[in-house]
Amino acid sequence: MARTLDLLEPNNLRLLFDGYNATRDLALDLREDVSFARTLWRSLIRVPARPPYVPVFGKLRPFATPALVGKRTAVVTSGGSGATSAVVGVQRAFEEAGIEPVMISSCSGSVLFASLWACGLSSAEIARFWLELPTRDYIDPNWAALARAPFRRFRGTTGLLRGEAIERAFRQRLGDRTLGETKIPFAAVVWNIDENRVEYLSSHRTPHLPIARVARIAISIPIMVEPVRIGGTWYGDGGIVDIFPTTPLADVEPYDLVIGTNSYLPERFAGTPIGDWYHEPWSILRASGQLRYALYLELAREHVNHLAGRLELLHPVAHDEVRGARFYESFLDRTEWPRYMRAGYTVAREALQRHGFARIGNAYAPAERVA
Repeated sequence: MARTLDLLEPNNLRLLFDGYNATRDLALDLREDVSFARTLWRSLIRVPARPPYVPVFGKLRPFATPALVGKRTAVVTSGGSGATSAVVGVQRAFEEAGIEPVMISSCSGSVLFASLWACGLSSAEIARFWLELPTRDYIDPNWAALARAPFRRFRGTTGLLRGEAIERAFRQRLGDRTLGETKIPFAAVVWNIDENRVEYLSSHRTPHLPIARVARIAISIPIMVEPVRIGGTWYGDGGIVDIFPTTPLADVEPYDLVIGTNSYLPERFAGTPIGDWYHEPWSILRASGQLRYALYLELAREHVNHLAGRLELLHPVAHDEVRGARFYESFLDRTEWPRYMRAGYTVAREALQRHGFARIGNAYAPAERVA
């Protein structure tokens, strides 16, 4: 009886409503978009052959940014599944501007790209690495554990994928390089599952950790990828709490400009209006649907306010492209990644040009920040 009553506790009700809304979104997507089912089949059952690699970017097109000379620029990247590959395009724009960030702070899927940037790989090398990577070295379902799970009451099983393939791919590319050995200071937010709190793994705070292990933890989202154990503690994707991690930037203050990417939430971290929901059918479910992004949005807004006008927030991929089943589809199927990368390049180049050429009279000065 006590456990039944526990379900009525407000935070537990929130989880129930979240689960309902997520299930509803997934069902609608499956009904309306059979491509998701095909993606699951291709990625998890039938391993597809990778098409020949086609370069994502053309020749470098350098441009000057006189107003940013001598300025310290940091980068913060959000989660957002496969849409976070837009980070590679952001890096390309930085390369053409001749700017190296003073730090890169990432979470969730963007760690897969931003960590390689921090290690000194070029945008072209990172794009090629991910688009040529065989599916078996990226997707590794644990069919045996999943088959046994119902008989073990799902003890010791929390994800569809093991995550070992990604860690192995990173080790093959980077060896045992650690956070303390990156070219650019780097940070990733992770979730301490045992103690239910976020922690920050970074070049300054945890320099001994291998980058390959950090990348695996960063995408260990419950249900999708198994968590990772370090020193007796289980860790997972910190983006489920802090999806725009600015806290690690304190390690490199002062900084003048932050280029941020938002690949998951509505533009400018705005809420989604739901109209006259109170008088609509199933109003309780319409209201509860707002809970899905409430924590993400409020924490992200708090981080934006903390940056006090130093932030240029980019939105390379539309919010709707990673909702519901499309969130998982964009991770499993890399077909759209080149488009996401080019989108990141377009918005980042425009932003850097705007900041780099802002003028006051005859003098160069930073442009108005967008937040």
